[in-house]
Amino acid sequence: MREAKLEKIEKAISVKVSNLEDLVRLASTLASRLIVMPIYRFKDSGKVFYFIQASYKDYYKQYGLPVLYYYSRSETDDVDDSKAKYVVAKTDETGERIEITDRVRPGYTAIPIVNLARKPVFFGEEKGA
Repeated sequence: MREAKLEKIEKAISVKVSNLEDLVRLASTLASRLIVMPIYRFKDSGKVFYFIQASYKDYYKQYGLPVLYYYSRSETDDVDDSKAKYVVAKTDETGERIEITDRVRPGYTAIPIVNLARKPVFFGEEKGA
């Protein structure tokens, strides 16, 4: 019987954004095109990481090159794990409102959060992040 040979999984290109709001804006632009891209969340080394995955076709002939846009902050970020089910965002004449919550709200763009049990093997932090 042949044993399955495990291939090494390459780390994706990771790009750290300045804040969670920037990450949510990026995810919202996809949602406005009816492409609901979840925000993934995991904890590692005392930090909470939020990320989305994008794939760029025809990027220097690197078909399907995965790019992870992420934001990380201290694990003591006052976000209750049971409440981290959605990020809701709304922009109107009064400004921008972004919140991590356990429910959707009428009039808001709702982006699901997928809480991961551990750091994915393909997740590679940007150097110096």
